[in-house]
Amino acid sequence: MNQTADTAATSADWFPVEFSRNLLPGQVLQSTLLGHELALWRSASGAMEVWENRCPHRSVRLSLGFVVGEELVCRYHGWRYGRDGHCVSVPSSPKDASPPAACARTYLSRESDGIVWASLARMPAGYPPRLCEGLVPSRSFTVDLDAGTFALQAERAGWLQGQSTCVWQEGALALLIQPLLPDTSIVHLLVARGSSSLDKQRAIESIKTHIAQWTAEARAPRETEHA
Repeated sequence: MNQTADTAATSADWFPVEFSRNLLPGQVLQSTLLGHELALWRSASGAMEVWENRCPHRSVRLSLGFVVGEELVCRYHGWRYGRDGHCVSVPSSPKDASPPAACARTYLSRESDGIVWASLARMPAGYPPRLCEGLVPSRSFTVDLDAGTFALQAERAGWLQGQSTCVWQEGALALLIQPLLPDTSIVHLLVARGSSSLDKQRAIESIKTHIAQWTAEARAPRETEHA
């Protein structure tokens, strides 16, 4: 494992955006990655998609819509989009009319190790990083740190970098970093499969303590500069 944190998060990378278990068939969720709003949805057959959170018709958030079979429906005017992002029907159009050429922007996405991964790039490098066997999703936390600073703090605390700069591990715990905005990230915690409720709670409290400590340490130099 590479133990030197590379703090440059780019749109060409794969990032975690949700736990698979939270995206049920027929459900639509909202997320954010590197400042881009996303609409995550799962079709009735279980297929998962990650799109730009904007209907090309009137720019309404698609995360406000709903799923019908294998299509995502915008709640504003009812435009329907197939899994490839192309509009397939418009309620107000005649039955024999061709659907408009509108197409929602889609992003590449994958599921592995119980995680929904997404990339903003057309041609992301390789595939999402694989995690150590035996880890399962536990909890997610919002932190007031950018992804690069969080990675540096994890490295200084002795965590080991996995196959990506967004994957960090210590013993039977793993942290996945999802960069939201310039100063905000989501940290997804994974624990060992079969952990007891007590062990899970201890892991959660431990991570909360780490996050509070790392955030304070990262802010200290800035507060000193403005003193």
